Amino acid sequence: MAVGRINSLGVGSGVLSYDVIDKLREADEKSMIRPIERKMEQNVEKQTALAEIKTLVSAIRTPTKILADYSSYLGRTTNVNSDAIKATVASGVPMQDIKVDVHQLAQGDINEVGGKFESRDSVFSENDVSLSFYTQGRTYKIDIKGGMSVGDVAQLVTDETNGEVTGIIMKTGGSKPYQLMLNSKGMGDQSRIYFGTVLSANIPSSAMDLGDDDLTLQLTDKNGNEQSLSIKLKTDGSGDSALALKEAIREAIESNSELKDLLDTEINVGLDKDGKGLVINDLRGYGISATGAQASSLGFGSGQAKQEPLIESGQMVKEGKLSGVVMIGSVPLDLAKMTKDKNTSEQNAQIIAQAIENIAGMHASTDGSGKLTLSSEVGEIKISAQDEAGKQAIESIGLKSGTIQSYAKLQDSLFKIKNIQRGQDSLISYNGAQISRPTNEINDVVGGVSMSLQSTTEPGKPAIISIGRDDANIIEQVKEFVKAYNELVPKLNETTRYDEDTSIAGVFNGVSDIRTIRSSLNSLISYSELVDGKLASLVNYGITLNDKGVMFLDESMLTSAISADPKAAEEFFYGKDKQEVSGRETHIDGVFAKIDKFLATLADGSNSRLEAFGSSLERDAKALQKDKKSATELLDTRYETMASRFAAYDSQIAKTKNAFGSVQMMIDQSVAKK
Repeated sequence: MAVGRINSLGVGSGVLSYDVIDKLREADEKSMIRPIERKMEQNVEKQTALAEIKTLVSAIRTPTKILADYSSYLGRTTNVNSDAIKATVASGVPMQDIKVDVHQLAQGDINEVGGKFESRDSVFSENDVSLSFYTQGRTYKIDIKGGMSVGDVAQLVTDETNGEVTGIIMKTGGSKPYQLMLNSKGMGDQSRIYFGTVLSANIPSSAMDLGDDDLTLQLTDKNGNEQSLSIKLKTDGSGDSALALKEAIREAIESNSELKDLLDTEINVGLDKDGKGLVINDLRGYGISATGAQASSLGFGSGQAKQEPLIESGQMVKEGKLSGVVMIGSVPLDLAKMTKDKNTSEQNAQIIAQAIENIAGMHASTDGSGKLTLSSEVGEIKISAQDEAGKQAIESIGLKSGTIQSYAKLQDSLFKIKNIQRGQDSLISYNGAQISRPTNEINDVVGGVSMSLQSTTEPGKPAIISIGRDDANIIEQVKEFVKAYNELVPKLNETTRYDEDTSIAGVFNGVSDIRTIRSSLNSLISYSELVDGKLASLVNYGITLNDKGVMFLDESMLTSAISADPKAAEEFFYGKDKQEVSGRETHIDGVFAKIDKFLATLADGSNSRLEAFGSSLERDAKALQKDKKSATELLDTRYETMASRFAAYDSQIAKTKNAFGSVQMMIDQSVAKK
């Protein structure tokens, strides 16, 4: 009851009690509330069953959506018959066999510099020295101060090159275990570090036809004698011009008995500037020249790489009359006797240069700016002063005291540069053409194919990348479809059944939105079409239904059918484009495309059939809740009124009974007197 009980109800009458009211209310609730509650229970059951069906429809749609997607038939598999290459391919790459010869792998440049050192703090050089090298199209000059530690030199190289060349101290063992290493940051020919003299050229990509006197290189042999090499080459411009010229130069060097032993040790030839440039290098520091009718057009410019001068003064020679004595080796130069008050800087520079030129084995020049350039045939110049005036004199002509040695001299005594690993491009052959890349990850030779080079191949035994169709994914999705179908259909049967013997009906018996799903789905599964005079259906791919509606799959039959004619399988599963008489192309859906579209009408979006049906159940649930509340409130009001009336009736009955009791007592007393 919605109202509080009146404790005395029924006391007066002995009849109008709450037991009577409760029995009356129970009868009303059975006729008014219980039917609504049964409908609410059925609604909950329907919503639960619908949620299960939606989940099962979603499960079967997962494979059908994939099988209805064209990209699923573009999947590819790769198989490589060699450990030399790992390969991956993108979807849609034509099925083919790709033969690749791997001649060399890309690697970085590693160089030993200097001798062995006792510790990282050991002094690299007692004197100021400069170490120059060329890499990545740029020349770096590292000024190493006398007394600088090996560790400091390593860090200086790294800092000066912004990490393009890394200075590393390696511990190799022994009494002097530490070794300075200069390593390239990246891999490939263009990451090589060239010490000594460098002649570089930007090679045009056009065809080349080099005959006699078109390109001649002058290099220094192991005996210090100059050798001339005539480079011969003919290309059609379709290949890599810089690579072709590099190989032609290497071949010419290898053919010269006085030079061949120096190749890749003292004399180096490499690619530069993303493979479009060429570098010729002499580690010893000897000059290199390129001459000939086509030298300039090939990008060699001046065609000369000279030995570096020993000294290039950092400032102009002072003007006017100078004083002090400068010692060049053992020869004194008295500047007071050589210069005049009104001399310009350039005039003084020319006078001093001429005086040094007159010293045996010494050479000096000025470029017109008043600065001096000095060199020595013995690779060494010693500049000193006998007194304080001499020190000022050295400063006045832009030089500095000390023994300055040439690169060649320092290479023998200090640098001792040794290449441990030569930076090189990977080199492969594909379709008869040689291709180089500064990496072992190559993805721009065959469209959609990425190759990772692991090792070189044996001559005549190329790595074969076999690209095939990825049927495994299609087969797996068909298996998932069969599995999902066999989970969905029993649920549909259970919820839409009607047993005539027991009159038991499923929760969705009579609901057409649910009842027609199985028949519509089976109709699509039974789809067939005439292809080349033969009837094609899912039965041809091993998919069958028994009389109980259970789907079976013969996987071996499916695999064989797809392997035998993958294009036919694609067209039957996904669909095909057909050109009409008008010339317009139309797409005809395959069986799984049809099934997927049907399933989309069931569960895709708020307007789909199952979603709409679910919304109607939710509306019904809310309406039933409202009906139950209204009926309950009606009964509460009715029986609250009834309780009040019963209380009034009970009071009247009690009064009547009390009055009747008094009369009865008087009667009883009268009878007793008689």
